[in-house]
Amino acid sequence: MAKLKEVAQLAGVSPTTVSRILHQDPTLSVSEETRERVLEAIATMGYQPKSKKREIGRYKLSRVGIIAYGSEQVEMNDPYYMKIRVGVEKELHRLGFDQSVLVQWSDNLPSYQNYLDLDGVIIIGQNDEAAQFFADKKQRIVFVDRCPDPRKYTSVMIDFVYTTKMLLDHLLSLGYQRIGYIGGRRRIKKKKVRLSIMKEYLSYKNYFHEEDVHVASAWSGLGGYEAAKEIMARENHAQAYFVASDPMAIGAIRAFTEKGIRIPDDIAVVGFDDIEVAPFVSPPLTTVHLESEKMGRMAANLLVDGIGDEEGPMTICVPTSLVIRESCGAKRLGR
Repeated sequence: MAKLKEVAQLAGVSPTTVSRILHQDPTLSVSEETRERVLEAIATMGYQPKSKKREIGRYKLSRVGIIAYGSEQVEMNDPYYMKIRVGVEKELHRLGFDQSVLVQWSDNLPSYQNYLDLDGVIIIGQNDEAAQFFADKKQRIVFVDRCPDPRKYTSVMIDFVYTTKMLLDHLLSLGYQRIGYIGGRRRIKKKKVRLSIMKEYLSYKNYFHEEDVHVASAWSGLGGYEAAKEIMARENHAQAYFVASDPMAIGAIRAFTEKGIRIPDDIAVVGFDDIEVAPFVSPPLTTVHLESEKMGRMAANLLVDGIGDEEGPMTICVPTSLVIRESCGAKRLGR
């Protein structure tokens, strides 16, 4: 019997695209030509989707769980994780999982025992403890944003290496040779992904300065504000700052402008996420656009369809894009 992965290869698309076409996902944006190519591949290979249960909208899973990242306050500080969770919930609702979804935040989760009765679990963000707990369990697991072991688990990710380098290359192309970093302290003792990529990349070009790294106590607007105040207390500072999240970038811009520092004339600032208010900051924030809600929707489809059960674990990388606005100085230079 043909597998979904083989259909995807024949059609030249990802397995999740095949799945979403089969489920008639209204949020999927593909050309009619692509849709017809997928349907033709399905017919050619005689692919049969996994059978549904008798209840309308139910698949082989009866109850599923979402382990959201951190806490509700963490989501408020960094909407990236909230949008992923919302995407998961919306897609599960569309697929018929209305009253059978358990949602809890990892910080408030006393035990994972409640999840043992579930058929599948989606884990958002870095959560090694959950990965260890479910390692020898029968639940179907999909990770979003971070994956402890791609050889064991199916996941939906963004390519942090490519995306970080894309943003840094943009700043370098504008002539900035001293680029600083503002980020938050990790809740889990792991390396700071964006910072480690930046350090390696700029060190190779002899542009990295350890004194231009500023780690705030929180991933929030207040954290960015406090980091910027710390920067201004020093005699020297970088020409541009790569800020690891948009809320932190907005907080940093506020602190800089309060002290009369002009953005981007005196200091350029770029963010990461492209949250809803990014175009309305003064000046509008240059940032990286992430399809956060789409990541959640894709994870839900991967879980429900059991993609990875037969084919083996797979990693789906969701594309990112650079959104150039005024805070980086590009428009001032006519670029």
